[in-house]
Amino acid sequence: MIRDNLHTFYLKLTTLSPLHIGTGEVYEPSNFVIDEGKLFLFDEVLFYKSLNPSDKREFGNKLNDWMKIIDFYRSHVKEAKDIAKFECEVSKKVENTYKKLRNNDGSKKKNQFQIAETFKNPNTHRAVIAGSSIKGMLDTVLGIYAKKVKSNESRQRLILSDAMLLDGKSEIGYAYRKHKNPSKTARSEIPQMVEIIASGSTFVLTITTEYSFREIKNKMKAYHNDRKYSKYKETANSFVARIGKFCGKEYMVDDGKNVLNTYDEPVATHTLYESGDSFGWIDIEQISKDEYEASVDSIKREEKRYYSELEEKQKEIVEIIFRQKEKQKEEALAKQKAKELEEKKQQEAKAK
Repeated sequence: MIRDNLHTFYLKLTTLSPLHIGTGEVYEPSNFVIDEGKLFLFDEVLFYKSLNPSDKREFGNKLNDWMKIIDFYRSHVKEAKDIAKFECEVSKKVENTYKKLRNNDGSKKKNQFQIAETFKNPNTHRAVIAGSSIKGMLDTVLGIYAKKVKSNESRQRLILSDAMLLDGKSEIGYAYRKHKNPSKTARSEIPQMVEIIASGSTFVLTITTEYSFREIKNKMKAYHNDRKYSKYKETANSFVARIGKFCGKEYMVDDGKNVLNTYDEPVATHTLYESGDSFGWIDIEQISKDEYEASVDSIKREEKRYYSELEEKQKEIVEIIFRQKEKQKEEALAKQKAKELEEKKQQEAKAK
């Protein structure tokens, strides 16, 4: 399809390794629990409303102690899971760290257990690859970023949609900084917990550009020829690229073979997922408009199913909260009757 010398392509994107699209947002243990290999994200207000009266009082007594709140959540896993709005698989290492989370020394410094979120649709919690992430990579490969051109016209003529999840999932594990030489140790190997889009996940998107698909592929090949450790491959209608966080400096500059760190020495470390895989490798395949539209229809059906299930769950949550309110009324009524009975006994005793 061509508009004003612009070509529109329909693309299918497949993750070949773990992929993390940074958002600056994090999961914190004040709004999730981890149980049986999964993280369950919930709304704190709904969690409180779903508690019975005695649990509400107990929870209220813990509000000034961060770890006591976390312990309370962990001891009320069922209640948290019943109202969870999103769940995600976690690695065994992450789950074990969560179980060991402690701060019993009386120090004011709170334990940090933050998990970096990947980019998702906030309504459906389905993973999304932002069009800006792919465009940033193409800006570099095509040499059309602002520093290299006199005007911004070329960038404006490169238009990408967000990549919508067709099939796949996100999961949570550790990212480790490793030295590229196995016999050496990185300056810092402190791990970071991250949510990633799992390898093998598929997405669809559109791109409108003045370049042909062949031109983009040729430029991509030349770009990767200048990079060490590249996993570039191509077919007649596809090519491999690298996007997202933890790609390394060599994929963010012109010459990937001679990248220096802040000490003016060659970059010697890279970040790996706990499985040992490097981050960000994707396969981009050109597909037909019919296949793209069929994929979009499939995504819409999945979203419709999600909203239908969400509606049913919301009804269940409303019922849970209603039952707890009724229990609270019954408890208040019982207390009032007990008080009245005690007052009556005191009056009878005084009369005698």
